[in-house]
Amino acid sequence: MTVQVSRIAALGAGWLALAAGLPIAAQAPAAAQDPTGFYVRGDLSAAFSTQANTQDDECGGGAPVFGCGTTLDSSAGSSIGFTVGGGYRFLPWLRADATIGYRPLFGVDGTVVRPGAADRPFEADISSVSGMINGYIDIAGLVPGRLGMLQPYVMAGIGLAHNDMGDITTTHPTTAAAETIQGGGNLSFAWALGVGTGIDLGKGFVVDLGYKYLDLGDFASDAGTTACSGGSCRYVDSVTGGLTVHEFAAGLRYHF
Repeated sequence: MTVQVSRIAALGAGWLALAAGLPIAAQAPAAAQDPTGFYVRGDLSAAFSTQANTQDDECGGGAPVFGCGTTLDSSAGSSIGFTVGGGYRFLPWLRADATIGYRPLFGVDGTVVRPGAADRPFEADISSVSGMINGYIDIAGLVPGRLGMLQPYVMAGIGLAHNDMGDITTTHPTTAAAETIQGGGNLSFAWALGVGTGIDLGKGFVVDLGYKYLDLGDFASDAGTTACSGGSCRYVDSVTGGLTVHEFAAGLRYHF
């Protein structure tokens, strides 16, 4: 995870350097922010998860993986993200778009703490594909001609996310044998809130720099058998968690 975070940090530094090199003049073309019409977009982002809240789906019954009376400290780490989409500007200050996002490099990494027993680490890879409908209020459209090249905005979005959880690797609580618990996929409601700014380059091109808080819903493993050492297996219930992230993005819009 250290190498992954370093790569994302380097990528973010590169985007910030690019943004810092863009001239922001007091007088700038306003062609991209004034007319109505269609646009397309593409974004590259770095997403950093909050607490994943991983837990047994049925602690008190069935066959929980980690058992009751445990504390699970877990995070889904970070991931690079790729987003493409298209939209329409209805008014100088109002636009909306539909986007598809792919974030392939999350990985839940946690520890089970149980009184009187050794700590039990576990980990699994997680990827997410999301489809969102987003609405934007462009401040520059409310004060035409006063912000130059800058086009600050606030946004909100709703949609669906399909989160794939890879096999969970952990150790048996009593035998300390390595176990692999089958992963699974889960479709969840997703939503986002964010802020950002466009930088109008003229001729329809707009650089977009933004931040959003993104809730991608839940991830979950499938209930089933768990491979144990010596060829023996045991049945386990599902393990679930939440995928919420702070995402920083840089992209390009083209307004027709």
